[in-house]
Amino acid sequence: MNSNCRILFVVFTLFVNHFLFAQGWEKIELDTDGHKRHESSFVQVGDKFIAVGGRGLKPVDIYDINTKTWSTGKQPPIEMHHFQAASHNGLLYVMGAFNGGYPYETPIPNIFIYDPLQDLWTVGPKIPAHRQRGAAGVAVYNGKFYLLCGIVNGHSSNWVSWLDEFDPATNTWKELPDAPRERDHFHAAVIDGKLYAAGGRKSGFGKTTFLSTTPEVDVYDFEKGYWSTLPSPEGDIPTQRAGTTVAVHDGNLFVLGGESGSQQKAHSDFEMLDTDNQSWVKLDSIITGRHGTQAIYSNNAIYLEGGCANRGGSPEITNFEVYYFGEKNEPVGKAIEKGKISSDKTSIDFAEVNTESKKSIEIHLKHSEGNQAVVLMYAIITGAQGFEVELKPKLPLVLNPGTGATIPVIFKPKSKGDYEAQLVLKTLGKDEPIFIQLNGKGK
Repeated sequence: MNSNCRILFVVFTLFVNHFLFAQGWEKIELDTDGHKRHESSFVQVGDKFIAVGGRGLKPVDIYDINTKTWSTGKQPPIEMHHFQAASHNGLLYVMGAFNGGYPYETPIPNIFIYDPLQDLWTVGPKIPAHRQRGAAGVAVYNGKFYLLCGIVNGHSSNWVSWLDEFDPATNTWKELPDAPRERDHFHAAVIDGKLYAAGGRKSGFGKTTFLSTTPEVDVYDFEKGYWSTLPSPEGDIPTQRAGTTVAVHDGNLFVLGGESGSQQKAHSDFEMLDTDNQSWVKLDSIITGRHGTQAIYSNNAIYLEGGCANRGGSPEITNFEVYYFGEKNEPVGKAIEKGKISSDKTSIDFAEVNTESKKSIEIHLKHSEGNQAVVLMYAIITGAQGFEVELKPKLPLVLNPGTGATIPVIFKPKSKGDYEAQLVLKTLGKDEPIFIQLNGKGK
């Protein structure tokens, strides 16, 4: 099938699907709404939809997909905006975000982690100082996080094409090949082992905020380790805009909403990139155009909530709507079950060790219960000096279901005699710490 026939076939298929199956956009009417917010995120964690962040300090809003009601969660410890939140193993991650006011917002130097089951925030690992930025795209692939592009100096300057990999199992960062071009105010997505960057702009470029939009679509192949750009013009996004969000359905990329210099109102554009033939199709417009929010894909439907109805910062909205690709199904999500970790030892006896020498014995931790990741907050030793913990991954450390961690404990007696101490391992939340008795004798 040649390219022209392929395009006609795709358009015809979408036409048939639309009139025979797709239901289009519908408003979701509820008794209560979440807080108005924009430059924020909206992400599914388990059986909850969570709206988080935005300009100003605002509490988390939690939508229960089973009861169809909103509740209020804990406010983040700092203002955070301009980010694409990521959900992984029952936790919500914020990275590549800003705080502060327009136009010189400051990149937030750390990852922040929210536990919706315990309604707790914690400061996570630090982002390398020379790679900190905001308004970046974030995606999760094979258990690792990918932080893409963004801008360093708020809405003014220093656009970057960086791609960074973060491994939460080791708290390590890796720099990957730069994207072909800089962009900010966009969202990233992974489809079939490839990372897609579509939409966005260079904020403040040429002393403009809204005009310098990016038409090209860049794609990173994880297996091959290189970038490519879709052929122009068929691969270029049809409606250039930033402040967009994305969703993935049936192996294709959907770009929603946004803002641009071409109109005062936020965009209601809804466009699909067919990843097989690398061309675009325009779909039904969003009921309420918006920018600065995030889309949730759940059970053959896309959900949108919040954002801003005009370009810039006003008015913020709470409008909640859904696009059904087929029958009107309810969203689905497995309830989060609290995770726990266990140790293979309750005590360690180092026996006799020569003074000024050392002996190391490992403790093996295992994620032992639940489907939610566990955040190990600290490992400290109380009691006699002479014992040390040697942790290569810096804390806090995330232990995902089915994983574990090894903690070497070292005994280094400085004098003769008996030594006694306790190793205390504490996870995020109210669970009792794990206590491990340590004994040894210097000789």
